[in-house]
Parts: sequence; structure tokens; C-alpha cells
Amino acid sequence: MLKPSTKHLVHSATIVKVISLVLLSLFLLRLASLGMYPLFDTTEARYGEIARIMLETRNWVTPQFDYNVPFWGKPPFHTWLSAASFSLFGVSEFFARLPHLLVGMLTALVVFCFVALLVDTHKAVISVFVLASTLGFILAIGMVMTDSSLLLAYTLAMTSFWLNYQGYRSKLHGHLFFTALALGMLVKGPVAVALVVIALIMWSVWKKQFVKAFCSLPWKTGFPLFWLLVVPWYAWAEIRTPGFLEYFIIGEHIQRFLVSGWAGDLYGSAHDRPRGSIWIYWILCAFPWSFFVIKSLLSKMTKSSFSSEHESQIKPYLVAWIFAPLVLFTFAGNILPIYVMPGFGAMAVFVTITNQLSKRLVLAGCLTLCILSITTVLLISGKVTLPTQQKLLVANATSIQEGELYYWYKRPFSAQFYSQGKAKLLKNIELLESKLNEQAPFFLVINTAQLNGVANILKNNCKVVEVVNKHILYQCN
Repeated sequence: MLKPSTKHLVHSATIVKVISLVLLSLFLLRLASLGMYPLFDTTEARYGEIARIMLETRNWVTPQFDYNVPFWGKPPFHTWLSAASFSLFGVSEFFARLPHLLVGMLTALVVFCFVALLVDTHKAVISVFVLASTLGFILAIGMVMTDSSLLLAYTLAMTSFWLNYQGYRSKLHGHLFFTALALGMLVKGPVAVALVVIALIMWSVWKKQFVKAFCSLPWKTGFPLFWLLVVPWYAWAEIRTPGFLEYFIIGEHIQRFLVSGWAGDLYGSAHDRPRGSIWIYWILCAFPWSFFVIKSLLSKMTKSSFSSEHESQIKPYLVAWIFAPLVLFTFAGNILPIYVMPGFGAMAVFVTITNQLSKRLVLAGCLTLCILSITTVLLISGKVTLPTQQKLLVANATSIQEGELYYWYKRPFSAQFYSQGKAKLLKNIELLESKLNEQAPFFLVINTAQLNGVANILKNNCKVVEVVNKHILYQCN
């Protein structure tokens, strides 16, 4: 008969095996799903098209919103990823998303190494399991967005700082910290540095370690390294398109967050959300682990699987790391739910060290796997649809090659991507009549809501080819 301690070890080993299986299933399912549904408007299709144009024009310095229209809204790191993937493997949804998934997996590796160094490999596996089964994480890393890369930069900066502060090969980790800050500047800009600074100030003031924390960093060599990595692209971008720095620094990083419905946005409409919404977004996007964090905080973090004093000291640091993004965006009106994502790495570590290994953890992760599976099936089957022009354009790709392609009044980003930049924009009746008078064949796509005023003109000069999701494809002349 097994002794209780041996039973416990066998039980724990079984749970770790189940956790590893669920973890593998999460990543494999996300990988398999990358090419099974189209790029959706507006975010994914926009960034996918910007990457496609970068590859086509070979302009790797300035991302372009449209041909010869610079995109000043974000630095180019995430665009470089998708464009490089297109260059190696071809333009498709799968290869647009693949590098962002790999970046997310790299973040998981950083978390694994961090926990393995501080505790052990079993805890490291659990922390990666928690991260991967965070609903917002597993969905976002398979999307063409900046957030997967920002999570990597923030996670690398915070883990490097702690290891440097604690003396783990401090020179290496101290310089890795400044490298991570530079990466953040190329991913998102100054807001990435602000996130790290806010987290470190919150923790160091809370624990009265500000001076020690500040002095622990290799400023003499690390600070020049940061500027060496950041300045070349920023300077080159300003030289290539003067005005970039003013718009990006002042507009995107000050007015965007402080001015509700900011009218200066060159690339879309600002998102006016009630102040404090970021906390609700965190509960939803960090599901199911947000509830584990809340429970631990309400119980004053009295329980811990860590045995040493050093290991227990990290919990206040993790709390600051988790909530710095929420603090930054609490008073911002122009926000998106995914802005909570940078703190997910810390949340994974926090949940791991404040909860005993149990079936409850496995069930929570399995719940996310079920949600991901259902969501994937619904997207692939078309039961859940989001705005995209993929079906309309791909189904009629051969016919459209016979003439020019125009969109009336509004041209979605997915139209540009799936037409490989062929789609152009018509915004007034005079231009439409001029095209009809040329007698050359062309195709026109119009939303049914925009038919008023042009229905009679189209009736006499064009024929309907197909109707998909309230968009009508006409063949004219």
C-alpha cells in the first residue's frame, strides 16, 4: 500500500501530465486555426495590408496605410514580422498570423525560464499553462496586432529587472532590461516604457526600495545601449516622412489617451469608453485567472507554495507588474480591451505561486480550451461572422482581373488585402459617372446602405454579380 506522501507525489505528477497535455492542445489548436478564417476588419486586415504593402514596395522603414500614405500610428516591429513571414512563405492569413503566435510562445518561454530559475521546472510548466489558458492571451497571440509583441517586451523587461535586482548574473539581465525597453519602443513606442516605469515605481515605493532598485541597473552602459537600439529607426522615419515624431509622440501618446473621441486620429475613429472600463476588460480578458487573482488579493495573499523568504518577496512585485497597465489606462477614454494584456505574464506567475497544484487549476485551463475550441468551430463554419471582404473577392478573383475594382464611399482594409492592393475608392457621383462614360469594364462594390442616390445609375449601366454580407459586387460597362 502506498504511503500518503507517495500518493501525493503520484497525484501531482498526474496533474502535471494533464496540464502539459492541455497546454500542448491549446497551442496546437491555435496554430491549426490560423489559416482557417479570413483577416477581419478593421485591425487584422489593416495590419495585414500594411505588411503586404511593405513587402511589395520594399519600404521597410515607413509602414504605409495605403500606397504612398505613411502610417504613423505604430512603430514597425509587428509589421516587420508579418512582412518577413510573407517574404519567406507567401501572402496568406496563416503566415500573417504565424509570427505573432511565435512571439506569444516566446513570451511563454521567458515566463518558463523565469519561474524555473526562481523555483523549479514543475512550477514553470504550471505558469506557462496559466498563461496559455488565459482567454485573452490565447486569442490575441493568433491575431495580427501589436499586443503579442508588446507582451514580450514588457515581460522580458520585468523579468530581467527582477533577476538583475536579485543578483542573478546582474550584468546580463541588466542589459537585457534595457534591450527589452528598446524593443518596446519599436513595438508600441513610449507607452511601452511608461508601463515598465509605472510598475517599477509602484513596487519600489510600496516596498521602500526605490533608491536600491534605481542603483541596481547598469545605467552607464545600459542607457546608451537603449538609445543605440532606438534612435536609428526613429530618426530615419522622421527623415523619410517629416512630421512623424510630432504626430506619434504628441498625438498618439498624449491626446489619444487624454482626449475622449480624439479628432486628430489620421487612421480611424477614437474609442470613447467610460473611465475605468479597463478594469472590467481585465476581468474578462484575463478569464479565468482574474478570479484567482482577486481571491488571492482579498485573502491578503496569506497562502503561498513558496517556502523561502526571497520567493515570497516577489509577490508585491508581481502585483505591481499585473496592475500597472490598468493604472495607466484607468483615466483614459480611448482604450481597447486588449490593453490589459501586458500584465498576463505576471498574472501567470502570481497564480502559480499563490495556488496549490490541484484539479481546480486543470479544470480552469480546460474551460479556456473548450471556449477556444467552440470559438474556432463557429468561425470556421461561418456561424459567427465578422466584417471581411474575403468571401466576395476571393470567389470572384478571376472575373475581377478583367477590369479595375472600386469600392463606393468606403473601402474596407480587407478589400485592399484580398485584392492585393487592386481595390480603389470612389466617393462621389461625378467620378462614378466619369468611369461609366469611359466605356471600359470595371467592377464596383457597394454596401446596400449606400445605394441611395446611385441605384438608378447602377441599374442602367451595371449588373449584379454577387451579394455577400450586404455588399453588392457590380460589373459595369
